[in-house]
Amino acid sequence: MTSAAPIQRVIILGMDGAGAFVREAHTPHIDKLLAGGAQTDRAQTVFPSNSGECWGSLLHGVRPEKHESHLHIQKEKTYPQDSSTPSLFHMLSSAKPDSRMASFVCWAPIQTGIIEELDVMDKCQAPDDELVPAIAAYLRATPDLKLMFVQLDDVDAAGHRHGYGSAEYLQAISHADGQIGEICQALREANMLEDSLLIVTTDHGGGGLDAFNHGSDHPKDMTVFWGCTGPGISAHADLSSLNIMDTAAVALHALGLPFPQDWDAKLPDGLFIQA
Repeated sequence: MTSAAPIQRVIILGMDGAGAFVREAHTPHIDKLLAGGAQTDRAQTVFPSNSGECWGSLLHGVRPEKHESHLHIQKEKTYPQDSSTPSLFHMLSSAKPDSRMASFVCWAPIQTGIIEELDVMDKCQAPDDELVPAIAAYLRATPDLKLMFVQLDDVDAAGHRHGYGSAEYLQAISHADGQIGEICQALREANMLEDSLLIVTTDHGGGGLDAFNHGSDHPKDMTVFWGCTGPGISAHADLSSLNIMDTAAVALHALGLPFPQDWDAKLPDGLFIQA
């Protein structure tokens, strides 16, 4: 999907805890989706490599010490509306107030500690196997959607339970791949696939210093998969220095919005053919 047609929406599909292990698992749906797009299994996440810090950086475009999502999660506080480091959703709603936005997650703290409470936003929290059918139904019913974030949690749960890189863990990635296939099928049926920019990624890896955990600066914890496809995306983009924070810059650029120059997030060189 590399035409120069306008991008109508951005959809971020996140598999919690998948790290760079995506390459070791059977992922035919992700492979098909990203064929012709840009992808790498050498992207880096932020430290410490935990979900609050990592998803927060992905959605806010800055390092953990700036967005402090993990602190809001720990204190069970809602992310402040007046923060100097707002999320993608807040920035889009400020620039284009009528934009339809959604966040579908398994890990509930994302909905409050990382993403602000916004009137124009739909939020859903449920286990992965319930979440995916809800996403499919929502996509079919919401053709004016502009920005969606999805977080599937079962991969990380399998890593904690069976070990990152274990057979059971890789099977969980394959199962998530099938769920991503279901989401893409819903997009296809709604005639939304070809004019969407889709990002497939994760927040962190695992198994670095502890086979059943993450959070360290070990390469297994810090190295992650990242892929992007959609109108005007180049398969030859330079992703050699990509960080998950850069997801925020990619999303805003695709939505036609500028991003703060003091952001830690940067737009990867050559990702957009007409950037």
